[in-house]
Amino acid sequence: MAAVALSGLAVFVGRLRADAWSPAPGPAWLLVEQGRFAEIVPGRTRPPHWPDDLPFLDLGRSVVLPGLVDSHVHLTERGDGTSTADLSTAELVDLGVRNAATALRAGVTTVADCGGPPEAVFAIKEATAGLPGCARTLVAGAPITVVRGHCWRFGGEAADASAVRDLTAGFTAAGADFIKVMASGGGTAGAPPWEPGFSEDELRAAVETAGALGRPVKVHCLSADSMRAAVAAGVRVIEHGKFRNAAEDGAGFDAGVAALLAEQGVVVCPTLSVGHHVLAAPPEAAGEARDLWLRRHPHDLGDFAKLAAAGVRMVSGTDAGWRHTPFDALPVELELMATSGMTNAAVLAAATGDAADALGLGGRVGRIAPGHQADFIATDADPVDDITALRRPHAVARDGVLLP
Repeated sequence: MAAVALSGLAVFVGRLRADAWSPAPGPAWLLVEQGRFAEIVPGRTRPPHWPDDLPFLDLGRSVVLPGLVDSHVHLTERGDGTSTADLSTAELVDLGVRNAATALRAGVTTVADCGGPPEAVFAIKEATAGLPGCARTLVAGAPITVVRGHCWRFGGEAADASAVRDLTAGFTAAGADFIKVMASGGGTAGAPPWEPGFSEDELRAAVETAGALGRPVKVHCLSADSMRAAVAAGVRVIEHGKFRNAAEDGAGFDAGVAALLAEQGVVVCPTLSVGHHVLAAPPEAAGEARDLWLRRHPHDLGDFAKLAAAGVRMVSGTDAGWRHTPFDALPVELELMATSGMTNAAVLAAATGDAADALGLGGRVGRIAPGHQADFIATDADPVDDITALRRPHAVARDGVLLP
């Protein structure tokens, strides 16, 4: 699907939701110049000083809000339960571009790739930067993991703190927008999620090195112990935030960890979509994973509710590409968050301004404000009233470029 590029644009909006916490939406005019919001004027009257020959987009029957942010995807995966280990770099890049286009069609204007083969993900970043029909792509390179740890096949193994520092610096020099580190095991054979990954000192090596280079760090944590170590090391963004234990019986939740996350202002990206989409897949496709997630998913939803009740800050992310999670999954992820303990407004903030802030993009995306990138979507209802409206975007723009 080709995008339509315009040198400038005047947009009339029936109801503008500039961010999740703005007052009741009202009519407004948006001026887009060179891919950014240049001016925002409340009311129904077209500003008389705007050029008469600007292209005009009438969204007078719509609610317009910032483009969504998916803080956790894997663009080099298919999201259909099959492996991509046999694909060439060129094939992975082609797949990643198509996945970023799928995300944009769902209203997701920015995605953060949380790990894949570095040569592929850096090429995907470069390719999507010049393709307005794709979501804006941020990348980490390979996730940094212990030797034969979770996702070791992507090439980010580190044996000690020195290797962690070297990989952090190397990925940053290659173009990483953030650094991804595995503080626990996960879905990789031989690296179960309840087993620790790096020590506190090794995690601190990543945090300090990335911080000195101006990069945020996102840390994969699937156990209470891994979250404790991450917070002690200075981590401020945790991916998944699960409480796995060897019995897989849901008994791993730790109220002390929840309180610690809230006290320290640590942000959690919960990725509830993974279990949802495993269970939504045909049983023959899900295979043995189905029985595992029949046990896991209810506990994950319950633990998420406890974290939210404890005051832990959340940002949106789906883990798209992993297992059976598609790249248009974010609206469903947000509905899961809204039915598991968060208000619609808080969920919308998690998917826009708060997610942008956690990625270091707070002054650039996630809000409709002068100077911000002109990323917006139009829906038939205000998501603060009806979160399911995000399933029905009828206009999507990234950098002021409209999808047809």
